[in-house]
Amino acid sequence: MSMIYGDVELHNIEDIFPYEDGDGMQLSRLPNPLRLGLNELGKICSLGMAGSEIRFNLEGEQANINLFCHNFLETWNPDAVTEVYQGPFKSSSHVINSEPTVITITRPQNLDVLVKIARERGLPFDPALVRVVLPIWPPTILLGIDGQTSPPRKGQAPQKRLLAYGSSITHGAYAVRPTGTYPARLSQMLGLDHFNLGLGGGCHCEGQLADHIAKRSDWNLATLELGINMIGHDLDEFRRRVRYFIGRVAGENPDRWIFCIDIFTFGEDLESRRGKHTKFRRAVREEVIRLDLPRLVHLDGRRLVRNPNSLSCDLCHPSPQGMEEIAGNLARIIDKRLATR
Repeated sequence: MSMIYGDVELHNIEDIFPYEDGDGMQLSRLPNPLRLGLNELGKICSLGMAGSEIRFNLEGEQANINLFCHNFLETWNPDAVTEVYQGPFKSSSHVINSEPTVITITRPQNLDVLVKIARERGLPFDPALVRVVLPIWPPTILLGIDGQTSPPRKGQAPQKRLLAYGSSITHGAYAVRPTGTYPARLSQMLGLDHFNLGLGGGCHCEGQLADHIAKRSDWNLATLELGINMIGHDLDEFRRRVRYFIGRVAGENPDRWIFCIDIFTFGEDLESRRGKHTKFRRAVREEVIRLDLPRLVHLDGRRLVRNPNSLSCDLCHPSPQGMEEIAGNLARIIDKRLATR
């Protein structure tokens, strides 16, 4: 979801509250009461922005966005890159750290040309719309927004939206730039807007999160990446949670396309080991088959990551190249499905 905060829109952000360790406002991709009921990593990682955006129209000469990042997890700290876009066009990149950083936005001198190109080519975003794409991780603290701005207007962003739920792979670990995650690239390839609900280490398929996604009316299709973060759980517990999660989201939304992805290719596959992950993949596949809904699709994660060099050294997380491979394979599959129904 998105929310209006002052004269800007916070896209893929559902809650904002005072930062408990100092000045500024903490941003959350989930409503805070829901966030606090999740597992520990889910609580923390929902504060990582995963490419959430501050969107606005510039009404004055310039606007200043004041941010800093606070790292709750020292074990996972990719570069905190923020990107600025004018609609579909990249404008600048900024590295955000623990010190306040002011990003100054000015109107491009060639905005008229950008608008003309976007209209002629049918590009998905209006170049007049400023999009400050926030870091994948660590959590971002908003210190302030100065300048004359106004929220997005109808028609400035794609009306159809992808929702992506999953692990740190969906969240964007190792992607570096926030527009380089596979949900971001997939939505770009399909001409969609998107919501990223990846939770690094915290994708535990809680029922209350399934309820939340099922009730939301702001997405048109979804990808659910299920399995890798629960590999330490009992198989029966995983199956029970997956049964409720898929059943709740798909059962409530039979007219929306939902693609259930099991465990992506990782080290155990490359060494041809048959272990718990094999049973977890089967559980996801069997639950999709059991529901037998026309727009509910199971996808084998091994089909989406075929090249070993698409993985990082941990043989689990995709590299930036791997993110591109996942997005491209998903785009082809989804395009084909949508064209035939």
